[in-house]
Amino acid sequence: MTLTTPRTSTDTVDPAVDQLTADVAVDEAEQLVNGLDGTEADPATGDGRTTVRRLTDADLHRCGELGVSRDWGAEQRKWGLLFEVGEVYGIEDEAGRLIATAVLTRYGQQFGSISMVLVAQSHERRGLGTRIVRHVLDQASSSTLVLHATPEGRSLYERLGFKPFGSVEAHVGVFDPTGARAGRTQPASAADLLQLARLDREVYGVHRTALLKRLPNFAERVRVLRSEEGLITGYGALWRSEDLAAIGPVLAPDVAGARDLITDLAEGVEDRLRLDVDAEGDDLSAWACGHGLKPAYTCTHMVLGDGPVPMDQLRLHAPMMCALG
Repeated sequence: MTLTTPRTSTDTVDPAVDQLTADVAVDEAEQLVNGLDGTEADPATGDGRTTVRRLTDADLHRCGELGVSRDWGAEQRKWGLLFEVGEVYGIEDEAGRLIATAVLTRYGQQFGSISMVLVAQSHERRGLGTRIVRHVLDQASSSTLVLHATPEGRSLYERLGFKPFGSVEAHVGVFDPTGARAGRTQPASAADLLQLARLDREVYGVHRTALLKRLPNFAERVRVLRSEEGLITGYGALWRSEDLAAIGPVLAPDVAGARDLITDLAEGVEDRLRLDVDAEGDDLSAWACGHGLKPAYTCTHMVLGDGPVPMDQLRLHAPMMCALG
């Protein structure tokens, strides 16, 4: 079931942000090229029984149903965003049922992420996970690619050449603001977007204009952290997925700034919160645990390709979602 949240918060960003975003990285529209729409027959069988095809919006609910069958949840809002900014691929069985998915999200022509690699339980151990990921790799060509691997999927990605470079720990719970510093950040406005986009480009190392243009409508809250001179040095967002709220991305010059953003984003939220943080770096995880957000599971951040991972991991404290790299 898709969860929609009324926009009653004063922390929402002015919709006029869309107009400003058009000025950010004007060449991004050309860089965010889509993959091929064709199908590919299984070389092992020589027929189309396991063809990979580019999915469309009409397949969105089927993707959610596959996620539910694997205990991932329907996550219709997340799938909807991925259909808008990425390329969703799928495999169907002979009866037309969706049995595997994977998503490629491009950030320019040289970098991207892979996510939502799902295989129906009824078709496990038949090579479908490897097959659909290989198809995505073919579409991505020579790009450097990152993904977040679950413990169950890590061996598959290692066989395909991915290497670990970090880990992310999902923290879930009801946020307890006791002792946290509040009121040190401000709601983002349309006038902030250009600075925000430049900061995002600096920290991620790639243009993410297609994603940032959708952030104001996707997120319930977007807040910014400013220096004494009034420059934006960090930003964060809160968005909702089914029965919980998620905080991310969180970009800040240090852990203290990340804490301030998270505290203000979580203000008044009574639902369960999810926050994905670096499991090996700073002490943000310990702080989150002290405020009611307990570790739920850990994913391994992996990379494939000769190029360096462009992200500034000292300032990137939490991704928007693991599905976006």
